[in-house]
Formats: sequence, structure tokens, C-alpha cells
Amino acid sequence: MLDTPPQSSAMTTIIVGLGNPILGDDGVGWRVAEEVSKQSGITLGDAPLPGLHDQEQQPITIECYSLAGLSLMERLIGYDRVILIDALNTGKHPQGEVVCFTLDDMEDLTHGHTASAHDVSLKQALKLGRSMGESLPDDAQVYIIAVEAAHVYDFQEDLSPAIATAVPLAVQKVLELIDK
Repeated sequence: MLDTPPQSSAMTTIIVGLGNPILGDDGVGWRVAEEVSKQSGITLGDAPLPGLHDQEQQPITIECYSLAGLSLMERLIGYDRVILIDALNTGKHPQGEVVCFTLDDMEDLTHGHTASAHDVSLKQALKLGRSMGESLPDDAQVYIIAVEAAHVYDFQEDLSPAIATAVPLAVQKVLELIDK
């Protein structure tokens, strides 16, 4: 079992920009997180690692990761609320549409979606972590701000025009959740 960071009485939130910034529109989560950091004045990239007790946990932390499943779950230990920002590739929405939901609203797509047979969905990873006694938020406290994007495998650092236009909308959604 991982050591959990010390908890304060104030609600703690981690905002995570997910994706890969060199894969075109897959980098939208990072771009939104960077802009949220600039607009809010919250430093990007200062979350303590699980098990390190010498760094005080801030009420709101902003990070960028290229993680999923169990690895992402480990980074969420000790937080009461999570805001994930990522690209969404469902084909159900127009390119650049910003979609907001909670992990509680999602089906558990554990089978057939992972890049590795050794990983699990975030929903399953959080369930596993909780069963091991880790301090993790309920699925209803894991918010997802997603931008519908088709070009998530193109090797480029720039976002397509439709996705770049969605960044300010996604930033606004994140800032609204921070104030909530």
C-alpha cells in the first residue's frame, strides 16, 4: 500500500491536464491546464509525490501527465476532488465541442480500451486503490472536461484550429469548477 500524503481539513483538488503534447490535438489537456495555471495564478507542476510527507499539500494543484489507469490513480491519492482535462475521440460531438461529466456518469470500459493488457480503466483503478485503503475521491468527485478531437495521433505540437478555439471554453469550465 502506498503512503498517503497528510490530509488537511480543507478540501484538496488536483487539476490534471492529460495527453501527449507532441501528438497534435491529444495535447489539449496540457494546453488547458497551462492556461488555467496562468489565469488562476496556481503554480503548474508542484504536486507532492505519494508517500512524501515533507511537502505540504496545497488546496489546489495543477499538473500535466501522460498517464492512465493505475499510474494516474497513484497520483490522485490524497485528493478530495479531481478535475481531469483531456481529448475525447468518440465521434459523437462536433470537433472542438467541450463536454463536461463526472467519472460517476461514465460506463466502466475496462475491457477492450487499454493500450496494455496490464492496465485498467481509471474507474477500476480508483476502486482498487480504495479497496487497499488509499484516500481517493469518489467517482462523483472526479470531473472530466473533455474536448472532442479526431487528430490525436498526429505528430505535431500545434492544435488544430477547432481544438485551439475550444481551449478558452475548456479553461472557463475548469475555472467554474474551481469556484464551485
